[in-house]
Amino acid sequence: MDSQKYTQLLEQFGKRFKQVRKEKGKTQSDIEVATGINNGDISRIENGKTNIEFITIAKLAEALDVEMFELFHFETSITKKEKGNVQAN
Repeated sequence: MDSQKYTQLLEQFGKRFKQVRKEKGKTQSDIEVATGINNGDISRIENGKTNIEFITIAKLAEALDVEMFELFHFETSITKKEKGNVQAN
């Protein structure tokens, strides 16, 4: 398992989350109040420094008033062959 690949995905998710948050005119503090997730954790998510749970993703999407899939709308470096390997595991 190539952990660097998954670290990159966390970073891409964090960048996308931050982009959507800013587009919605929300601060990290706004997200903290709406979700109960502390500001430090939000910062770590945006910087790809922490793996997050499904429920956390759902809370973030709800706080931004977007569908969850919108937070995953970014290009990945996983090739079709690699996708097959990930799905097979």
